[in-house]
Amino acid sequence: MLPIQLKLTGIYSYQDEQIIDFTKLTQDRLFGIFGKVGSGKSTVLEAMTLALYDKTERLNKSNRNYNLMNLKSKEIAVDFEFRAGANMTLYRFAVEGKRNSKKFGDVKTLRHNRYEWDETKNDWLPIKKGAEDILGLSYENFKRTVIIPQGKFQDFLQLPDKDRAKMMEEIFQLERFDLSTN
Repeated sequence: MLPIQLKLTGIYSYQDEQIIDFTKLTQDRLFGIFGKVGSGKSTVLEAMTLALYDKTERLNKSNRNYNLMNLKSKEIAVDFEFRAGANMTLYRFAVEGKRNSKKFGDVKTLRHNRYEWDETKNDWLPIKKGAEDILGLSYENFKRTVIIPQGKFQDFLQLPDKDRAKMMEEIFQLERFDLSTN
């Protein structure tokens, strides 16, 4: 997966629309998201997983939609464009939701829309397939391979060789490739 653009509105601390253009960041096809604690890194990653999988790491419990939405916002929107697959097809996954105007704590069900760019029609066409079909990764494996959990990278760097190899096995579930008879 190669992220192209992410638009955020009304999610966590992002009240106003923010647009992240990944094209310059990804021109070498590898990048990281770095910053101080509280700078919004996790929100960017959670917005991606919300759009892709309708899941978030921090708030998959009760009242998730209310907790995701910025308290000063009336709506939440995430629009994520990315390329994936052997042909690097362009996809767009969008999420939208609104706060109930009569009951502040009620954030309606989020609407999810998925599109694929059609070069011949020069337009977005709705699709039914989800992120798991397109990326070939479940949510859990997406987290393990695309998002390095907070604090895990430092742990990884400081581990002795044997322990580092074991951690890699756990994160990427490499034990399934172990053909030894031990």
